[in-house]
Amino acid sequence: MFKSSTLVLVCAAFTCLQAGASQQCEGPPKRNAADFVAIGDGSQVYDKTTHLIWMRCVEDQSWNGSTCIANDPDAVNPGPRLSYQQAKALAATLSTSEERWRLPTRKELLTLREPNCYNPSQNLTVFPTKPAWSSDGAFWTSSPEAKGVSLVSAIGTSDAWAATDEGNTNHVRLVRTPSNSSKK
Repeated sequence: MFKSSTLVLVCAAFTCLQAGASQQCEGPPKRNAADFVAIGDGSQVYDKTTHLIWMRCVEDQSWNGSTCIANDPDAVNPGPRLSYQQAKALAATLSTSEERWRLPTRKELLTLREPNCYNPSQNLTVFPTKPAWSSDGAFWTSSPEAKGVSLVSAIGTSDAWAATDEGNTNHVRLVRTPSNSSKK
């Protein structure tokens, strides 16, 4: 009985910490907010350094004109978590002749990571979210893992990167290369 009571208390404490967590930074951001330009209604940003356009919100968050709001504000992580095939299908569904959305490579996704910050480790001026921790978690990339193994990369915005199986589920932040008419 003592062990199960302790486990319940530990789990309850962990849940409270996650729900009350907020971004912590141990130095200045690696990327300056001036490196990014909002596009249209602000739901997309152009990165002047990498020349990529990013969805400002994680899939299942909504842009309200000033911030991304988690559709489920009580969730510990954004949702939905999608399989690799579902994430690729989502990108295809959202693509038009002008905007060809895709999963970012691991290298591209790492350009958004703020190594001095966690909960989440991204620039919240460029990618504002409410609550701030709702953009934390593992994200799909299009980078396959080495030596032909059928694994796909996922990146945790607090934890660098890891490999996972295509059947697992992770979060999605889409990217695109600007069309000639939308380049800044």
